[in-house]
Amino acid sequence: MEEQAMLVMPGDKIGIEEEFVAADNAYVDNDGSIRAAILGTVVKRDGKIGVVNEGHDIKRFKRGMFVLGRVSDDLRAVLFVKLDGIRVNGIEYMPLKDGKIVMMQRRPPMGRGGGRDFHQRDGGHRGGQEQKAVKPCGVGDVIIARIAYDDPEIYTLSMEDSDSGVVYAECGLCSTHLEPGADASALKCPVCEHRENKKVSPHYGKPDEIRKLFK
Repeated sequence: MEEQAMLVMPGDKIGIEEEFVAADNAYVDNDGSIRAAILGTVVKRDGKIGVVNEGHDIKRFKRGMFVLGRVSDDLRAVLFVKLDGIRVNGIEYMPLKDGKIVMMQRRPPMGRGGGRDFHQRDGGHRGGQEQKAVKPCGVGDVIIARIAYDDPEIYTLSMEDSDSGVVYAECGLCSTHLEPGADASALKCPVCEHRENKKVSPHYGKPDEIRKLFK
């Protein structure tokens, strides 16, 4: 008897890792379940299981890609980012998990060379003094970043690329859209004149330029 085609929704369980290898438009969850990434029909072939639809292909985010998202939480030395789906060369990419930015720590000046910035996870201490995290953005900001690592539960993001940075931000005092200031890292509120320093993308407030990054 021919097996009936099964229609699934994104996130539906379609198999387990012990029995199949995740193929197109499917991903492995933390518990070993294989789940659908799109709305479509389950396809099993040669020990692989995936999902197909009649529209365009949909894939997962990959290391090295630019991504767009909104900062959702600030946990001391880590910023969490809710990522958006993006379209690149006619292909839809889905995040399937959130991102995080491990913020830079600033070391005290050392000799003639002075200090330098370095990446260090939360809780780092040097010389008995806790180092202050340098925050490139804040909760509510929309940012462009690049995927540095694809960890099992979360993407680790980098904002070191010249195109990366904040592309939309609101005033922390009156919620007005901030405008670029005279300095490349400064944003100012046109209403209350409040100023904020962030890692500002050269594409700030330029949706057409932002779209070009994802073509």
